[in-house]
Amino acid sequence: MTILEEAFEKENYIEISFSFNGAGHPTIPFTINDEQVTFLLDTGAASNILDLEFCKTRGFPLTSTGQKGGGAGGLTLDTYSTGAITFFYKTIKFSHEFYAMEFDTIRQALEAHGVQDEIQGILGFDFLKPNSSFIDYAKNRIFVKPINS
Repeated sequence: MTILEEAFEKENYIEISFSFNGAGHPTIPFTINDEQVTFLLDTGAASNILDLEFCKTRGFPLTSTGQKGGGAGGLTLDTYSTGAITFFYKTIKFSHEFYAMEFDTIRQALEAHGVQDEIQGILGFDFLKPNSSFIDYAKNRIFVKPINS
């Protein structure tokens, strides 16, 4: 065990492995309601976002925020609040607020890079900060200290 790993273990952090999709984005498999989902880690995203269609087909509550959202300043998409969503990495429980919006442009951008894999959500600052996250790109992992496990 490295000094870094020992320090994180001493502070009750857990290690979550991630892989990179074809466009170079880190992705992590989670489970929501016994269904495996894939979330993209996005250090530039302010909020946690779910695919609107995914939310609709699973019956998640959706409340319009009356605001527009989108990545890199493209605030053109209607956004909805889902409230707190509980999800798991193996047996580790997380519960965080999410927003939902159409993922069509996200899918198109990924497909332009040859990525066909579906993503159901994006984890941003609203996940990374409260869980005191440390990303280790060299070893494809993130250390988190779950706030509500």
